[in-house]
Amino acid sequence: MLGPLEVTAGGQPLGLAGARTRAVLALLLVHANQVVSSDRLIEELWPGQLADKATDSLQVRLSELRKALRSAGEADRLVTRPPGYLLRVAPGELDALRFEQLATEGGVALAADDAATAAQCLDQALGLWRGSALAGFDTVPSARAEAGRLEEQRLATLESRAEALLACGRHRDLIAELETLTAAHPLRERFWYQRMLALYRAGRQADALRAYRELRDILVGELAIEPGPELRELHARILRQDPALEGPAAHQADHDAAPQTRYVQTSDGIHIAFQVIGEGERDMVLVPGLMSHLELIWEDHETADFYRRLAGLGRLILFDKRDTGMSDRASGAMSLEERMEDVRAVMQAAGSSRAVLFGYSEGAPMSILFAATYPERVTALILASASARWFPAHGYPCGQGAEEMYDALRDIAAHRWGQGESIEWYLPSRAHSARARQLLGRFERMAVNPSAFLRLTQMIHDIDVRAVLPAIHVPTLVIQRLNDRITPPCHGRYLASHIAGARYFEQAGDHSLRFAASGDNDALYAEIADFLATTSQPGDPDRVLATILHTKNTDGPTTASRDLVRGHRGRLIRNRADGLLATFDAPGQAIRCAAAVLAHGAAAGIQVRAGIHTGEVDLVGEDIEGASVQITDRVAALARPAEILVSRTVKDLVTGAGITFAERGSHVLNGPSDEWPLFAVTGFGAVAP
Repeated sequence: MLGPLEVTAGGQPLGLAGARTRAVLALLLVHANQVVSSDRLIEELWPGQLADKATDSLQVRLSELRKALRSAGEADRLVTRPPGYLLRVAPGELDALRFEQLATEGGVALAADDAATAAQCLDQALGLWRGSALAGFDTVPSARAEAGRLEEQRLATLESRAEALLACGRHRDLIAELETLTAAHPLRERFWYQRMLALYRAGRQADALRAYRELRDILVGELAIEPGPELRELHARILRQDPALEGPAAHQADHDAAPQTRYVQTSDGIHIAFQVIGEGERDMVLVPGLMSHLELIWEDHETADFYRRLAGLGRLILFDKRDTGMSDRASGAMSLEERMEDVRAVMQAAGSSRAVLFGYSEGAPMSILFAATYPERVTALILASASARWFPAHGYPCGQGAEEMYDALRDIAAHRWGQGESIEWYLPSRAHSARARQLLGRFERMAVNPSAFLRLTQMIHDIDVRAVLPAIHVPTLVIQRLNDRITPPCHGRYLASHIAGARYFEQAGDHSLRFAASGDNDALYAEIADFLATTSQPGDPDRVLATILHTKNTDGPTTASRDLVRGHRGRLIRNRADGLLATFDAPGQAIRCAAAVLAHGAAAGIQVRAGIHTGEVDLVGEDIEGASVQITDRVAALARPAEILVSRTVKDLVTGAGITFAERGSHVLNGPSDEWPLFAVTGFGAVAP
């Protein structure tokens, strides 16, 4: 109920067709385990209708609801009990009741001066919310009243949580959140009190006094009243710098400690270092850029503060990608699809089934590809200092100056690595500081060695995930810094305009996000918190990004297709005498499977041609449909005997995988005005580092 109405049984959503059927369910849930009379249901849902017609409509909706419950094996949930109906709900099954229970437990702990327990309970309570309570039922009086009651409880719980965090010394973590809350609820004085106190404890007395003046202007201007006595007293105590306002020290010893670093081994044998910090229902995985070092980051208080604030929104999962920080070095260049294995392995090791992906810089293309390929694993996507590609291309208006940036960074890596000279690109606002340059030089040395950095920059030169953007169907926030020298604003604006429904946030600042001086991190945090607070969890996808392999046999069927597809982690859709159709999560898997199928066919005296394309497919039971399937069929038809022909999308996505191609010209694949360049696979040699 704490968001759009959602019912799951055994992890699967309960299918409820029709707004009226959902409204009947909503009314019964508002009065869970209580009898709701037929007259009340009719009065609220069919006001003004003739009694006989309204009664018939109610019976139809109840029949639909019973059918849905019966299909989930829950037929006994809905009980007829004169003068109406009762919906049985067990303890812990209804999020609204669970919210109230946790909020009460948090209040009891707070009254007992156990602020840490209180904060944990209240965080869990608020983490149950997915949007406005009972969204979409504004015309149903009982649902509207219940939504208002729950919203008032949510605000009271937010106040209690802020009080608990202040008592724990976490005032810095609260400032941005309280600024957002006072803007959204300007007449709620308790939020203003907590905001002023948090600012003062953070050493920002002037800002605390400014907040008081802002509130006073609102109250006098709109209501012709002064702030209440508690706020006036706090204002006076801040003016005289009352020592009693200091409260507990911020970031106590356990809060200061860096999280434990653990390792997980990927399916290809690489050990990835990761950390988990924070608690809550929501998980956020931060996918870093070219440089990261899990333990070194906690030595910098600005970085530590940034990550701890993110951890206040739920569990924050950090990791060093292969080739960086404390993770294993790869044997050579690797493609985005191979590097996605790092994310999968870390999520599994951290016990995260679904998470917000926060892709920063070079980590953004990997996050984009992951969100499109595994939408069932991603609740939302945040792209920061990000780009679909870095260099100019036909149809891509961005990338001016990219060659200068690329050459400069490669020159630094080759000749002056570890001296902090990358500060001119990552953090130019601090370039004048010898101390900042010295610290960044140490970070360069610890985060990635020069050879690995050169290899990684070679890979990003050819990254291009533009074709994947239309396949992003999870809520997306694009964060862009106006003074970003590595990824100027054109890149972020392009992403936001080519991802359906993306939210765009632009602010002054450098490419690097984690330093307070590189931009307004309070505003940045508030934007992220608001985005996540207003984002509902997407349902199971019926459309996903997939790489499709279609083979055509000219001399008869091959016999080992199923085993070959399974051995390359694919899914066989159909296998006929004239060829096979299969899907793969990654294009490299499809190409290698195609090579195996061609080799097996050749050994049996069968000529096979293969076409491969990556695009969106509609999942229809065990089958797939859509334009991408038709495009792949056309690519396969254009392939020569014993040739693997791929679309430009496939070629772009296997950059770094060591697969080589030859151009085969442009061809019309999906309409007379839609030409696609095609490429033939010519080899699988390793790419030189």
